[in-house]
Amino acid sequence: MTNVSIVITNYNNAKYLGRAIRSCLKQTVKAEVIVVDDSSEDESREILYSFGDKIKRVMLTENQGVAGASNEGIKEASGEYVMRVDSDDYINENMVAIFAQTLEWNKDLGFVYGDMLKVDSSEKVMERIAINTLDLLLRHGAGIMFRKSYLEAIGLYDKKLRNAEDYDLIKRYIKNWDGFHLPLPLYRYRQHETNMTNDEEQRKEWEELADENRK
Repeated sequence: MTNVSIVITNYNNAKYLGRAIRSCLKQTVKAEVIVVDDSSEDESREILYSFGDKIKRVMLTENQGVAGASNEGIKEASGEYVMRVDSDDYINENMVAIFAQTLEWNKDLGFVYGDMLKVDSSEKVMERIAINTLDLLLRHGAGIMFRKSYLEAIGLYDKKLRNAEDYDLIKRYIKNWDGFHLPLPLYRYRQHETNMTNDEEQRKEWEELADENRK
C-alpha cells in the first residue's frame, strides 16, 4: 500500500492543473495521486484523462466546494498520510519524502508542514512565506501532511463551509494533536489573476461562522 496519498481538488483550473499533477507524480518516493474534479466546466476533465492510470480520478457531477471535494478525495485515499495540493499550485519533488519521514519517525506528531514560495503565473519566485505562526497556519490548509486516521476521527472537513474550511479543520485537529513546522519552502503557491482577488472580509465572516459552529 502506498504510504502517502496526495489529494488535488480542482474546479475550472485547467490552465494550471497539469503542472500540479506532474509535480505530485515526480516525487522521489511514490505517492498515490487523487484528483477530485468538482464539476468543472472548462477543459479540466480532458487533462485528467490524459494522465491515464497514473492518477485516481474522482469526477463529481455537482459542485461541492473545496471542503466537500477534499472529503471525497480523502475517503478514496489508501495512504496512511494525506496531503492536499491546490490545483493551481505545485510542490518540490522531495516534499512527500521529507514530510512522510518526519511523521514516520515521530509518532507523537499529528501533522507536519513547511514554508511556501510564492510564484507568479510564469513560476518566477516572488517571495518566501514562512508559515511560522498559528495565524498563518490557519490560512494554509494545502501543503500540510496529516495522518488520515486522525482526519477521520474529527469527521474530515465541514462541507457546509464554502470558505475557511482549512481554518476550521486545523482548529479542530490541534485540539488533539500537535504539528511540526519544518522551515523548508517545499510548497509553491501560485499567485495569479484569480486568487489575487480573494475577499478578505468574506473569509473573515466564514471564519466567524466556523468558530460559532464549534461552540
